[in-house]
Amino acid sequence: MPKQVHAHLVTQVNASKITKEVIDGEDHYRIPSATLPDNVVMNGGLYPADEIEKAYRGLEGTPAPLGHPKAGNQFVPAMSPRAMNRYSVGAWNENVRREAGRVLLDKVVNIRVANQTEGGRQLIQAIEKQEPIHTSTGLTLQQRTGNGESNGKPYTWIATQMNFDHDAILLGEPGAATPSEGVGMFVNAEGNESEVLTANVELTDDEEMAITEMAEHIIGIADRAERREQNKGRIDKLVAAIKSAFGGAQEASAVNHEAPEGEEMSLTKEDLKEAIQPLVDAQNAQKAQIDEIKSNQDKQGETIGELKTNADEQKKAANAELDEKLKAAGFEDADLEGMSVNAKKKVLAKQPAASGFHLNTAFGNGQQAEDTNTLPE
Repeated sequence: MPKQVHAHLVTQVNASKITKEVIDGEDHYRIPSATLPDNVVMNGGLYPADEIEKAYRGLEGTPAPLGHPKAGNQFVPAMSPRAMNRYSVGAWNENVRREAGRVLLDKVVNIRVANQTEGGRQLIQAIEKQEPIHTSTGLTLQQRTGNGESNGKPYTWIATQMNFDHDAILLGEPGAATPSEGVGMFVNAEGNESEVLTANVELTDDEEMAITEMAEHIIGIADRAERREQNKGRIDKLVAAIKSAFGGAQEASAVNHEAPEGEEMSLTKEDLKEAIQPLVDAQNAQKAQIDEIKSNQDKQGETIGELKTNADEQKKAANAELDEKLKAAGFEDADLEGMSVNAKKKVLAKQPAASGFHLNTAFGNGQQAEDTNTLPE
């Protein structure tokens, strides 16, 4: 019968990747972390990729307590009231995904909430000073009997039915090889006890991941080159067929080259044209869209030109009207030459007003001012 155990899997955080952002109007730190590479062997047990795939999404939205929660000497679920009161620093796990054969996730820490506890303040200090920070995934699993080897490491049992409880933040701990809390019992919400296993997850500094990705990329290039060599006859024939279909200069026989030994591949020009017609239709549709955009731009250009012409005519009329008024005031064409419309308006404004009867409403010292305006004789 499979045996149920609780596991703590420890990894180290790359502090240089921690970022700061605003969520719901408050400052938070985002701590990238990783756990559970595919088919890793820890404590003599194999964690198969297919079992990880079934379970890893359960980490989304779980607490990220400061340390693995305990009540007395027993580990307890992170969502239990006593665990929340004692171990919470305003942090949780999100953005859980699987990439490059491992589980990645982010820990989000509310800075205001973290600063309300001593442990939270120590976490903020460690983040800001880029001191060592570890994360440790807490999960329950079933141990199924099985023997074998993975990545050069033997195993005697297989992890199944994984259930993620939390992914904790660890400060000032050397890792899980010889942890002070590495051995103990886990008590679930129903009060059932299970053995606790603790292990270091050996992955995942960025350098190792980069090397792994580079190796996968090189293998991919080699595989593609091998497939291309294997399909060289088909590729050459298809290239010739496409040229024939688009150029129209080749006869159908031009695409019926001799196929490689043991293969049959006969294409007529009509067959190929039918096959690529959707591409031609898509290209024509795109060209029609471009033509429509260009037509609209041309119309906009015409409208702008008309507006500019109208503005120029209005400016010319206003200029002529100003010239007429200034000439009436005694200015000559030579005086007005080169003057802008604004300059002409200023000059016109300074010209004396036409003679007439005016009332002076200014008063001073309580007495009526002298009337300097008279009726014409």
